[in-house]
Amino acid sequence: MGFVLSAFADEIDADLAVQLAQLKEQGIGLIDLRTAFGKNVMLLSDAEVLEAKSQVEAAGLGFNCVASPINKVTVAEGSAQDELAKLMRASQIASLLGINRIRIFTPEGDDWAEIEAWMAPQVALAEELGVVLLHENDGRYYGSIPANAQRLFERFHSEHFRAAFDFANSVQHGYFAMKDWFPWLLPYLETIHIKDAREDGKVVPAGEGVGQVRETLTWLVSEGWEGVLSIEPHLQFAGDRGGFSGTESFGIASTAIKGILEEL
Repeated sequence: MGFVLSAFADEIDADLAVQLAQLKEQGIGLIDLRTAFGKNVMLLSDAEVLEAKSQVEAAGLGFNCVASPINKVTVAEGSAQDELAKLMRASQIASLLGINRIRIFTPEGDDWAEIEAWMAPQVALAEELGVVLLHENDGRYYGSIPANAQRLFERFHSEHFRAAFDFANSVQHGYFAMKDWFPWLLPYLETIHIKDAREDGKVVPAGEGVGQVRETLTWLVSEGWEGVLSIEPHLQFAGDRGGFSGTESFGIASTAIKGILEEL
């Protein structure tokens, strides 16, 4: 079984040292870098990025991706050029960290022509820079709807535009992994965000909701899929720019997914 565990470590504590200590204790080797030193990853200076890298590597850990908020805007009010510039900066941050993966979204909007025109330059830039865009199905954004996401991946299918699938986000919008996302998403799947949700939308540890976490991972094993599982619990707080769980709740979330993996 080729699953590798990563984590949105800022859900543990604001202090990077506390994050690293718990990740080592939990046996989690990678970080999806969303915030550090009280700042969103996109606001970090080069020096701060390198300091984070130094601390993480000193702890014997590494990075999975730059977990950016790129495209968390509306088509009507946002600027495609501004988001493209953010992608350029995210690629610089990724390079400093020694990785090539960047988590992104699609903007909020319903018009396919507008979405296509918005995303095409980003995918082209990713190909030029040699980075991999990890598209997350989140919130009210275009790609949170399975049919929309399928259209995106069919249009931009490339080793530089891949899927980061989130179970809880899907449930919160009335969709389910094995009914609405798989098997069609499999050829595009790069990484999975591990959080579950109940029918009422409340986020819970993996396996305690209706997100079909256990069923989906079992099926993925049968299909030979291997990839990163990023723990993103959101057990105490969930917002548009991130979430928080705390050390105890993060430990519960980590134990939950490990328990499922042991059964596979």
